[in-house]
Amino acid sequence: MTWTWLVGAAALVSALLWLSAVGWAVVAHRPASVAAAGPTMELRPEPPALVEFLTGGWQAGRGAPRATLLDLAARGLLALEQTGPDPRHTLVRIRPAREDPAEDLLPYEALVLARVTALASGGALPVGALARGTEDEDRGWWRAFGRAVAADARARGLARDRYPARLKAGLTLAAVLPAALAAVLFLSLAGPGGWFMSLAIVLVVWFFGSLLVSRLTGERETPAGVEACAHWLGVREWLARDESFPGLPPAAVTLWDRYLAYGAATGVARSALAVLPLGPRDERRAWSTYGGGWHEVRLRYAPAPARTLRPPRESVRLALRRIGSASIVLLLVAWWHAHPPTVIRLPVASIALLVAEVALLIGVLMGSRWLWTGRRPVIPLAAYVYGGLLAFVGFTGGLQASGEWAVPPQAVWAQLPPVLITGPALLGYLFLLATALLDLSRRAWSEGEVIRLRTGKGLHHLALDPGGRTAVTAWPVRPELYGALREGAVVRVLRGPVLGHVYEVVLVTPSPQGELFPAGFSQDEHADGHADGDADGLTAENGPPWGEDTRPPAPWAGVAALFARGDPKEFLPLAEAARILRTELRESEYSPHLGIRTYYTADGEAFLLLQTASRALGRRLLATHKRRATPVGAGAADEAYLRGRRMVLRRGDHVLMLQLPFDSDHSVLPALAEAAARRMVSPSP
Repeated sequence: MTWTWLVGAAALVSALLWLSAVGWAVVAHRPASVAAAGPTMELRPEPPALVEFLTGGWQAGRGAPRATLLDLAARGLLALEQTGPDPRHTLVRIRPAREDPAEDLLPYEALVLARVTALASGGALPVGALARGTEDEDRGWWRAFGRAVAADARARGLARDRYPARLKAGLTLAAVLPAALAAVLFLSLAGPGGWFMSLAIVLVVWFFGSLLVSRLTGERETPAGVEACAHWLGVREWLARDESFPGLPPAAVTLWDRYLAYGAATGVARSALAVLPLGPRDERRAWSTYGGGWHEVRLRYAPAPARTLRPPRESVRLALRRIGSASIVLLLVAWWHAHPPTVIRLPVASIALLVAEVALLIGVLMGSRWLWTGRRPVIPLAAYVYGGLLAFVGFTGGLQASGEWAVPPQAVWAQLPPVLITGPALLGYLFLLATALLDLSRRAWSEGEVIRLRTGKGLHHLALDPGGRTAVTAWPVRPELYGALREGAVVRVLRGPVLGHVYEVVLVTPSPQGELFPAGFSQDEHADGHADGDADGLTAENGPPWGEDTRPPAPWAGVAALFARGDPKEFLPLAEAARILRTELRESEYSPHLGIRTYYTADGEAFLLLQTASRALGRRLLATHKRRATPVGAGAADEAYLRGRRMVLRRGDHVLMLQLPFDSDHSVLPALAEAAARRMVSPSP
């Protein structure tokens, strides 16, 4: 025990010492405070974003993009026009690019210009529309902007690494000591048999220590940076002497030229900063140009119940099934009320069988939720009615050992629970049936501009502005309709008026909006002079890695080919499968990321599951399913394996897996595989 306490104290002391060393590194290597060199109106060559970086503690703040936008306006690349008494009524106009090579933009300036031009319609947009993208998209754009500013500061000799590489390496190495002592402590408590877990503790503690050290990043001053910062602090003092300067609107850049941009960079031009909302968008407001001219639209998001996302045809089938099940229960209750029995002989011959019957009933009731949401909701309702009868049997004591029960007058109350449960359910499904039929008969097309696409918590919403509206509702849509859309596109939407189900979305005019990142821009190439791999997968364009009509560029082409999949119905069409199985089938929605499609029977039961893959994924799929399977022939297939209700076959690079339900005739699998093998000759999907 003395040895254990000694090791525990040593582990605690070493951990505290190591954390103290990390804290000392953070404090000792923070950027130094710089005093102003005195008021001055002279401007140095550093751009406003770099000035904000120097005067803001050697990190780019949220005012840097706004100051850069004002600087672009002062240099003639943009124009800011105030159209009303309120500074928020300011219009940003895109001016033609100059041919002077001296006007080449720095990477972070190109980022700001690309963000503005991406939203401009007809070369103009209100400042309120500058907020764009979700918080995740804005975080990626902001990370790229901050890295580009830091890289420029290093290139000019104004900044350096806050934490030297030798310091971080020493802290990482020193983390081995508390990790080793923690392992020894565990070994002394667990005994000789805990050596394997003690090794795992060493690795885990050291990993978290090295992870903490890796988070020590940032920039600090250099002698040249201190000199530049002192000068710009003097410029800030000179600008602050003008009492009107903090209240200047963005349009005042035409009079103050670049001084307004530097005032925004140093935090003096507070009104100009407040008017320019560069950042993530407001999910409750959007800007639209549909119908002529920019106008702001308020948004509300409609709830997304299952009946809205589910096609109304499926709602009709579901409602009919549930109405039929509920009607059976209510008819049984009505028959009981019209012909009340006096003696009931229950299917038990002894008290022991009654106990077994009650136990079976409990199991049925526990699965009633699954049964209700499945295809046979009458089962849990019938079980409930039967359970009510058994409960009255126990309470009244009228059950004899022979199983004969003299029904007491109180048994009439057994009708109440199924009526209270089934009655409201019947009314609800009658309402669902009526609304689904109305939705099918009165659906209509509407056209407008997509002003908001939002994804969150597994839901997809689309907001459409038909023109001249001040408030619109964002509708829930299915994911397959959502993926090909972009904000700013003009579309036609077929939608039901009652349930609000979106049937179809047809693109009329592609979105004129550009990308957040300019062409050819990469986040990593401006990341502290080297690529550290801390990007969110954003490359030159913040969107799909390739367009609709172009082949994916490298390295996406190799990745796409390696994990290629295809739609299984190309190999086994619905009509062919229905002919072989001799039953009516309908197909499910395709899962492109899994390569899975399911064929259902007319009553909605999953009957045939198909999964396909090619190349690397195909070989993996084949190796997984051929274990302990029997090799069989399948026509033109190179190889095929059968095991129970599942069959997998390969022809060339294509692999297809077929699976039937447990209670079906599995002898048809070879015929299905032979029919599919004949079609597995197309190029790899």
